[in-house]
Amino acid sequence: MKKIVNVIIAILVSILLMPEDCSATKKLIFATDPFPPYYYKEDGTTKGIQVELAKIVFSKMNTQFKIEFVPWKRALLMAESGKVDGIFGLRKTKERQSWLIYPEEPLMNITSTIFKRVDDPFIYDKISSLEGKNIGIIKGYTYGKIFDNSTLFKTEEVKNIRQNFLKLMAGRVDLVAGYRIVGNHILRNMKLESKVVPSPVAIHVTPLYIGFTHKPGNEKIVREFSNMLKEFKNTDECDEIMHKVGLPPEMKTPCK
Repeated sequence: MKKIVNVIIAILVSILLMPEDCSATKKLIFATDPFPPYYYKEDGTTKGIQVELAKIVFSKMNTQFKIEFVPWKRALLMAESGKVDGIFGLRKTKERQSWLIYPEEPLMNITSTIFKRVDDPFIYDKISSLEGKNIGIIKGYTYGKIFDNSTLFKTEEVKNIRQNFLKLMAGRVDLVAGYRIVGNHILRNMKLESKVVPSPVAIHVTPLYIGFTHKPGNEKIVREFSNMLKEFKNTDECDEIMHKVGLPPEMKTPCK
């Protein structure tokens, strides 16, 4: 009887001393603002192309994650102050690298371009073609250094691209700068896809990452996530899953 008790005690002690990542699934919390169709919340459920991609990779790491959707500035403050484990879907900048850890592998590349009314004969081919135009942009967003720093045209800032499309239809701006896939998604929801179209020529192509805060253990998580993401993108399974989640017809698969 004494031997049995000793065995039970030994088992209990080994369980208590077991490393956390072996005894329980890790859970990470990220902050961001909605960015459909890449990541957003609908009917209380977090959805999106990049969400599905991240789900697969994190599941292979035995890690769960949750996304809190808040205004962009608040998301940055939450990450910088360590209230969350990172930011879901952001650009890599030198300033942010001082307080965020970036994986080597981005989630996806996104393309920004110019949107115009169908009845407008304007054709965008390069920055100089925008000379004299009044262009709607989103506050806090970037469209590449060349566009952001240009003095050839005027810009008007709003909170979201939906407002810009309404201004475009009302003739209050000449053109709208925006991310092609996001803009097309919003236009379909607004039933304006036959009235507003994107240019086939890109302004800029931007990689989007998950940025992790400098919390203990996150450096190891970042390395593992980056390696597994890159490995998964090279599989047939990646293509299959991306098509199942309903990639927009104008969007290329992020898989390699």
